[in-house]
Amino acid sequence: MIKRQQRISLESLRLLDAIDRQGSFSNAAQELCVVTSSITHAIRNLEENLGLTLFDRSGQRARFTSKGRTLLESGRHLLARADAFDDEVQSIATGWEPRLTITVDQVVPMPPLMKQVEDFLEVAPQTILNIRREAAAGSWDSLASGRADLIVGAPVAVHFGEGFESALMFETSYVLAVSVKHPLALHQGSVSREQLALYRAIFVGDTSRAMPLLPYGLQDNRQRLSVPDHAAKLEAILMGLGCGFLNTHVATPLVRKGLIALLDVETPRPPSQGSLAWRSGETGRALKWWIERLTSKVFIDTLLNTSD
Repeated sequence: MIKRQQRISLESLRLLDAIDRQGSFSNAAQELCVVTSSITHAIRNLEENLGLTLFDRSGQRARFTSKGRTLLESGRHLLARADAFDDEVQSIATGWEPRLTITVDQVVPMPPLMKQVEDFLEVAPQTILNIRREAAAGSWDSLASGRADLIVGAPVAVHFGEGFESALMFETSYVLAVSVKHPLALHQGSVSREQLALYRAIFVGDTSRAMPLLPYGLQDNRQRLSVPDHAAKLEAILMGLGCGFLNTHVATPLVRKGLIALLDVETPRPPSQGSLAWRSGETGRALKWWIERLTSKVFIDTLLNTSD
């Protein structure tokens, strides 16, 4: 049986990738911590081995030929598979996932979570941690699509199907708020749905990509302002741009400061529950660490008494 000779190595593919990303042999040499002449020598040897001209050297700077570009793009698929295999080997060897993505719903204040991030990086510095924000059905959408490994504060009301595990974290109550500069701040008594619908509603936009959007907030208002997060929502309310529901623990200190007024409405927003959720069957140490921390009474108590 004739043994097939390897004509290109992963190291050669990584070299080509570095040259393309950095734009030149010299810049690639700096990234790889080698001298430029070694890059030039390695490329010439590779071209001779493959019988291909990978770079056009007719100009001031060498550029990929069409065949060189094709080889690079094909090779990047192999590099991605090799990196994924390295990650799997690391996970098998240590039990810690090489990376973990946590999606945090907009209702969850970040300061308590960042304290947990600090603690996690102390015990698992080798795990690449990605923290992302979503709103409404967006958290579940990110978990179902594989964009997240763990979601925090996701609304329990969303039907997410099978294949997931979850734990209840908290219940949040809401009040309808306006700036003291807003016309409704002077309204006496209960505000009807018809009256409320005459004013602009401020809400955080649902970030779901594939799942149905979650209906919540002021659905009857024809004038609507969608903002990316709760900080922007609060700012818009304080500016008097419209009315919007706020978490009770966020609204209470603002009422005391005389910045907002709370409205008595015929159809208040019911309390919502936030949950922690992950895919069934996951056994990585990083995921387990986060589930244990985020379901602890200490963390939940801190979360409920914190506002961004």
